Amino acid sequence: MAGSGGAETGHRLVSAGVYSRAPKVPYVKERRGRAVKKLLLVALAAIGGLLVYRQIQADRAEQDLWTEATDSVPTGS
Repeated sequence: MAGSGGAETGHRLVSAGVYSRAPKVPYVKERRGRAVKKLLLVALAAIGGLLVYRQIQADRAEQDLWTEATDSVPTGS
């Protein structure tokens, strides 16, 4: 019985049902997936913040231009 794959050879006998299920995702891959999602979320937040900042700067520049153009006292007098 040494060549039959039993307990004498150190091999475990596994039922066929175990192989029919999908393998579990290792913990490392799950953590890596969460880290990638967090990194993408931070990157999107940074891009959104940059776009808002640039829009505010453009609005301020336009407001300064209008203030200068409609100022009743000329500059330099």
